[in-house]
Amino acid sequence: MVFGGLAALAAGVFLAVSNALGSAATEGVAAAQAVQVQTIRHAVHVGGATVRVTEKPSGAVCFAAPHASACASALGASQLSYATGHAGTRVVLAGVAGSSVKGVIARLTQKGTVWPTLHDGAFYVVLPRGHKLTSIVKVLAGGRRISFKA
Repeated sequence: MVFGGLAALAAGVFLAVSNALGSAATEGVAAAQAVQVQTIRHAVHVGGATVRVTEKPSGAVCFAAPHASACASALGASQLSYATGHAGTRVVLAGVAGSSVKGVIARLTQKGTVWPTLHDGAFYVVLPRGHKLTSIVKVLAGGRRISFKA
């Protein structure tokens, strides 16, 4: 009888320790890593189009919009990835932006400027007829602007 009680106590302690250890394995870093093993896809409706965004476990981010698509091996908070394409005779600009990018400016030929709508980290715009893209400016949180040649 004493041995039976000790065996039951030992089994109870073992079960309690096992449960505690098992729950710790799904918290913290392990839980974060578990989230990163799946590809995440979502659609963003912006600028009159649908931009389909795919975030891969490797950190790569891909997007596909009407007439423009691309992939970036990684997308940091202050980075953006874009692509251009043609819709008939007009140029299309589409892309994705990190969480610290608060706006995108498209500088055009003939002194033109367009601010594509940025929604849920995606942007899309059809440029006005007769204009070509010359540079892109990303507007970061705090108002800092960084320009680069398109």
